[in-house]
Amino acid sequence: MMKKLLLFAAVFMAGTAMMFAQFPSIGIIGDATPGEWATDTDMVTTDGVVYTLNNFTLEAGTVKFRQDNDWPNNWGGTTWPSGTGLFNSQQNIPSQPGLYNITFNRTTLAYNFEDAGNFDDISVMVGATSVVMFTLDGTTYQANNVVLADASNVTFSVNGTDTWGGTAFPEGTATMGGAAIAVPANSYNVTYNADTHAYDFNFVTISITGDAVGGWGTVDIDMTTTNGVNYSVNDVTFTAAEWKYRLNHDWGTTWGNATFPSGTVTVVSNGGNIMATAGTYDGTFNRVTGDFAFTNATAGTNDFNANNISAYPNPTQNAWNFNAGNNTISSMQIVDVSGKVVYSATVNAAEVTVNASAFASGMYFARLTSGAAVQTIRVVKN
Repeated sequence: MMKKLLLFAAVFMAGTAMMFAQFPSIGIIGDATPGEWATDTDMVTTDGVVYTLNNFTLEAGTVKFRQDNDWPNNWGGTTWPSGTGLFNSQQNIPSQPGLYNITFNRTTLAYNFEDAGNFDDISVMVGATSVVMFTLDGTTYQANNVVLADASNVTFSVNGTDTWGGTAFPEGTATMGGAAIAVPANSYNVTYNADTHAYDFNFVTISITGDAVGGWGTVDIDMTTTNGVNYSVNDVTFTAAEWKYRLNHDWGTTWGNATFPSGTVTVVSNGGNIMATAGTYDGTFNRVTGDFAFTNATAGTNDFNANNISAYPNPTQNAWNFNAGNNTISSMQIVDVSGKVVYSATVNAAEVTVNASAFASGMYFARLTSGAAVQTIRVVKN
């Protein structure tokens, strides 16, 4: 009798092992995971349909689900923290940092990332609209790329009951029941400290990445901005390779699909890169219109450089006077921050005056040519 029971148990265990062995493997992969795009983290299943992964830490970035650690069967998505997987899609799932319990249904393709941290729930409240903030430690909370189409009154909600507001912008300390914060229209990365209740509204980060500057995602050259719309960069060195712009050091939003050195980029996913011409450049990018422009920052600097050029008055209300000293200015252009040429002239003289009275107030780039050399200097119209 004992031998029969042992035999039955052995057959049952073997059958069970065979049954589970027939289930395909489903794993999660992406630059938000510890293995990035090189290693899958396998999920667990008991029925070959619903796969789970508990207490899993994600960083900022994107993820996909894939079968049997290979790409023939993979699923991306467009929504966070839940949605329906898209089979063999180029669209990755945009994730937020945090600790999650993850589920994926191989039949319905439904996925869900449930917050597994025992932390307060804090949201940015734009009127009645809630933007959930994420945290890794329960103290510092963040919401990236919070888009305010119009000037808005903003508060912070804690656990859906307490409302915290403040009077200062772009940074300050919130008080319980305080007045809503008046925030101008723009796109912001918002941080909130649950202990001190300090808050910050920072303009989103725009960077250049790609093989042309040292590697896709391994090198980001951050641009600077004073208004969250117009971004600039100085002395960036490109090799003859591809690159693109991206938002907040992430692949969720990228811009490309244009011709170097100027034009209009569009939002792209995979592909749509820009081929650079080797050199060192100053560049501008308008986050709203997509207009960009690069000008050579080094050509002819031995005998024609910014130190030889004077522009006065600068800023001006009416006109700029340009003097190149012993050099002859063969031609010049005035370019606005969107990359649009607003003035162009043949000069062939050491001095030139440009009437700026009809120009809109703001910063411009004067691009002066002397023979084969080109120099760019910044000028401002009041």
